[in-house]
Amino acid sequence: MAHRLIRKWRIEFKRRLLSWLERDNPAYRQRIINDLEKLQQVIRKGDVVLVEGRSQMSRIIKLFSSSHWSHVAMYVGDALIQPGHSERNDYLSLYGRQAKHLMVEAYSGQGVTVAPLYRYLDYNIRICRPYGIRSDDLDTVVNDVIDRIGNRYDDQNIVDLAWMMISAIFTPHRRSGHRKCLGSCDEFQVICSGMIAKAFQKVGYPIVPGLDPLPVGQRALPANPYGAKLLMRHFSQILPRDFDLSPNFEVIKFNLIGEPFDYRNLWQEKLSIDN
Repeated sequence: MAHRLIRKWRIEFKRRLLSWLERDNPAYRQRIINDLEKLQQVIRKGDVVLVEGRSQMSRIIKLFSSSHWSHVAMYVGDALIQPGHSERNDYLSLYGRQAKHLMVEAYSGQGVTVAPLYRYLDYNIRICRPYGIRSDDLDTVVNDVIDRIGNRYDDQNIVDLAWMMISAIFTPHRRSGHRKCLGSCDEFQVICSGMIAKAFQKVGYPIVPGLDPLPVGQRALPANPYGAKLLMRHFSQILPRDFDLSPNFEVIKFNLIGEPFDYRNLWQEKLSIDN
């Protein structure tokens, strides 16, 4: 009887905790009104969409990762409505014309799902594009992410990431192994950033890798932009912020594309500027 009551209490506690974590943070502020038409014109398959979430869970992730970005999705465009795709009609029925602009993301409580690009129109977002990646490798990355649809979300991975970041604050000189797996280490459980990182690592594309230290006195490798050989971090250690910090991803400023930038006339109050 006691075990049954404890189990019931744990289930109820988890339900209430998840409900609180999913609540919107009332202090959230959107910094710019996103232009969906321009975004759809500029974004490409394989682009990474960084999101500053508005939930309490997002607030916690931003706190322990020291970053604005709490979530990441991959833009797959019209890949899921191509002729012959098994769920083509389902996505067309759900999203209509917007089915040409879909993302794949891993979301707590939902697992790996599909969402329209406009889902985050009222959020602070950033588009990051892998620089110099081969087209066949990019296809592999996109297809690998699509193949993850239906996988479960790895809540333990989030807990382990938080513990790793907290430990780094109190023991700054201690370094965890770059190949250490965080979370459940289950092939069918992922988090948003780890899922996308794993797809890029499949083709050897670096995000924020470790560096193999050069011997004392040896100069940086001249043909290597990193200056040293790379060590691949386990995908479960990758955070949303890493795509922003990576030197290999271009930041796409879609709201300004193709428009004159008359910055002097953007302000509410008239500026007094000497010519």
